[in-house]
Amino acid sequence: MKRIVGAAVVYLLCAAASQGAEIFGTISEGGKPLAAGSALKLECGSDAVSGKTDQFGSYSLKSSASGDCTLTLTYKGASASLKVTLYEKPSRYDLVVKQEAGKLEITRK
Repeated sequence: MKRIVGAAVVYLLCAAASQGAEIFGTISEGGKPLAAGSALKLECGSDAVSGKTDQFGSYSLKSSASGDCTLTLTYKGASASLKVTLYEKPSRYDLVVKQEAGKLEITRK
């Protein structure tokens, strides 16, 4: 019985320690998916993770931190940032990219 309780405690501690946050969604420009390989960076406090879009403009980034974060997209030699909020459950952010007067802009759909 002590082994079962001990194993349960270890399992719960590991599960609590592995909790983090995830952001996912799609990015489009002019109604079409963003090119594959567009770079993304998610910064939550001192935690930073990077990723890239796939051929459908989809992305998924997992962070060990949650709360207020900044998502930065680098595309066609320019960068744009957006404030996002991550929770314990995955957060969906479908985004639209616009380039006006040489400046890159990213907004929620």
